[in-house]
Amino acid sequence: MTIKWDNRFSVDHLTIDAEHKLLLTTINAIEVSLRHPEDTEPLLFFIDQLHEFALTHFKHEEMLQLKHKYPFIEGNSKGHDSLIVDLDRIRDDVHRIAKKPTLSVTDMADLHHHAAYLAKDWLIAHVLKEDLKMKGFMGDGYDE
Repeated sequence: MTIKWDNRFSVDHLTIDAEHKLLLTTINAIEVSLRHPEDTEPLLFFIDQLHEFALTHFKHEEMLQLKHKYPFIEGNSKGHDSLIVDLDRIRDDVHRIAKKPTLSVTDMADLHHHAAYLAKDWLIAHVLKEDLKMKGFMGDGYDE
């Protein structure tokens, strides 16, 4: 269930939109890697990349919010903290499952559930509910 970037996700800031696209692309790569359960190395690589880039992105986004005096930074930052807790848990669970010698049907279902959660509930819900509030507050991204 690959998700394509849609203009409704745009916060009208070039840098933040590009980072959101990269997060979405990485989540899509996790989903694609699940189509090949015989090789879990790509899955582990992409979940680690997602974790690393999400941390970097959240710090960068909050720095830009401070720069532009974004009035909802506290709520956005709390949302990021919650997302990091979720991602830490999911990354640990994916590593635990993927490192098993063989994956059961239940293991695969759990991995697919994590991928769907990351795509729909984690990234898209946060962008649509929280980050879209940045429109009009952050400039266009040319000043970065």
